[in-house]
Amino acid sequence: MITVGIVVMNRDWIIGRMLASLQSQTYPHDRLFVLVVDGESTDKTVETARRILEKSDFSGYEIVVQKCSIPEGRNLCIKNMQGDLLLFWDSDVIMEPKAVSMLLEVMKKEKASIVTANATKISVNSVDEIDAKLNEAKTALHPDETCEAFAVGMGNTLISKEVFGKVTFDPELTIWEDGDFSIRAREQNFRMLANKKIEVFDVNMIKKTYSDIYIDMPLRSAMKGIRKKSRTEVLVYKNALPYLGVMNFFLRRKRYVFYLGYLPALLLSLIGVLAQNLMIALIFPVYLFSFAVWQFARRGLAKGAKALMRSLLVGFPNAFFIAYYFAKFGLIKSGSGTKKAASVC
Repeated sequence: MITVGIVVMNRDWIIGRMLASLQSQTYPHDRLFVLVVDGESTDKTVETARRILEKSDFSGYEIVVQKCSIPEGRNLCIKNMQGDLLLFWDSDVIMEPKAVSMLLEVMKKEKASIVTANATKISVNSVDEIDAKLNEAKTALHPDETCEAFAVGMGNTLISKEVFGKVTFDPELTIWEDGDFSIRAREQNFRMLANKKIEVFDVNMIKKTYSDIYIDMPLRSAMKGIRKKSRTEVLVYKNALPYLGVMNFFLRRKRYVFYLGYLPALLLSLIGVLAQNLMIALIFPVYLFSFAVWQFARRGLAKGAKALMRSLLVGFPNAFFIAYYFAKFGLIKSGSGTKKAASVC
């Protein structure tokens, strides 16, 4: 028996396609239990899921509607799972029909506790584009390769119940909960693998790349566990490469560089005020204004203002702690103590 755990919020536009992908699985449906945890969606996500699951031939299903963050939702899946395996399957993920069977096959063959598949991200302007984008993405060759994983996401990941006896999701980590889970699972010597052959597609709407759970997260939740989130992001990155490339990290995440610029810009402005130098005093307001203009153009007035406030209250401390942990951990070689597979990814 495998429980398919789906943590969802405001995904009515894609949940039907995801459940159709689940229904297409060749793995025996009488050994699949579907558990949907909805964080109080304001659209028709729950109604759509219930309508589809009522007509399905799975062993059973349950829909839990409860206000929760993503890690809290994942813990609810653990609490309510049936059987010895839990497959986290995100609501915007579409998998090939043999995916569940192949994940289980890899787990048994390699004696692993956590197995995922490398997902291909595709972006669409509308639901009507999904099929064309999927066919386009499928033309790429997929090597039949299983590799050791330093960290895994939870969008399409099969986990043995034994893991949850020692590791669950930290509710303070409203983001990076999967990275933190991976780090702690690895510390408990649970083997994590990723398979590159299984066809898995992570579908994103171009105008709405991230889940509403992240974008519309209350400020209090966004500020929760900032230090833990920063530490996790650094540790996951450190262990994903032979050596810690600080410059490469910040080049790929330029927003952190901008956030770190708040501090020198503010200090220069204070110096300008004390020295009665208008040009220097205006550095911080101009710096802030430039970010505001970009966010207003990108998100509109209301969400732009929200993004501006969060850049100060969340973005800056997040970037500061990331810089701190890079300095603390230094250029540490990774990979020692990792069990060997065909390769490392």
